[in-house]
Amino acid sequence: MDKYRQTQIVMVLLLGLAAFSLAVAEPALFESEVVVGDQSSATRAAALDSALREVLVRVTGQRGVQDMQAAQLLLADPERLVQQYRYFTESGKEPPLLKLWVRFDGAAIRQALQQQGVAYWGGERPDTLVWLAVEERGNRYVVPAGDNGEVYRQVEAAGRSRGVPLVFPLMDLEDQARVRFADIWGGYTDKVIGASQRYSPPAILIGRLNRTASGGWAARWQLEMGGRQRAWSDSHPQLAALAAQGIDELAGLQAEQLAVTTPGYTGSAVAITVDGLDTLAAYARTGNYIAALSAVRAVQVGAASGDTVQYNLQLNGNLQDLVRTVSVGTVLEPVMDGVPGHFRLRQ
Repeated sequence: MDKYRQTQIVMVLLLGLAAFSLAVAEPALFESEVVVGDQSSATRAAALDSALREVLVRVTGQRGVQDMQAAQLLLADPERLVQQYRYFTESGKEPPLLKLWVRFDGAAIRQALQQQGVAYWGGERPDTLVWLAVEERGNRYVVPAGDNGEVYRQVEAAGRSRGVPLVFPLMDLEDQARVRFADIWGGYTDKVIGASQRYSPPAILIGRLNRTASGGWAARWQLEMGGRQRAWSDSHPQLAALAAQGIDELAGLQAEQLAVTTPGYTGSAVAITVDGLDTLAAYARTGNYIAALSAVRAVQVGAASGDTVQYNLQLNGNLQDLVRTVSVGTVLEPVMDGVPGHFRLRQ
């Protein structure tokens, strides 16, 4: 089937769906796993409380959200928000660990937080490229993708817990030729950013971890995102806690740019156009992405012509908020032609 014929089929289907709002699809943000001692109702209730607390931190970007009134109202009865749960035994552990997996009602949580004016951070989670230099008792190395070391495992686990997608460099011959341990450790940011270009990352996190004389850990972090630079330092006796501290700060900084606060509905109605939607897969990917954005309250398909589709949006905020959010994502990119709300699908 040629491209023209595919486009015509897509357009017919679009017109048939034009009156329907697209559904938000970001279930992973509302899932959690908790270690449990047994399957009793009392243990399950405590586990659901812990799981919901993790989810609330993840979708607000704020560690302190658990003390807010909106969170307390939700935590009063976590079970009413449960959509699915199951027990499973994690293999490879000795003794084996019994865990509870749970998925909460994301729409209900989002609505409750936004009604209370709490910032909500949805599906716009930019991939963050992590250049991590580690010095541990004379051993110096840069953490590569898929590493089996404890540093990689703890940082990656912290990213999953906070819903922050982390990408590590391959550290193949190309990476090794462009950036060395000393470049990262010495703060030669320009060289690291230059080496990052092959990955086209929306955000870059540069970390320097070292084992202290007392046996604990210290870290220095630097985030490059959206033309802004932020730096901070952490220390902790335990590596897992140090990794969590660093990723907590990363998530908080990203949420400052991407989370949306809507104390009552004060947003605007806008129409945007998206080019490059010449297949059903492209259309579905774009629609689901737009509907999941925190800045979008509701979305409907409008007109369609060729491979361009118009979407009519109700926003939480304004068009500038939407453009800022889309710019750090990996699905759409603004078209710099002076037309507000003109985007195209990234290839």
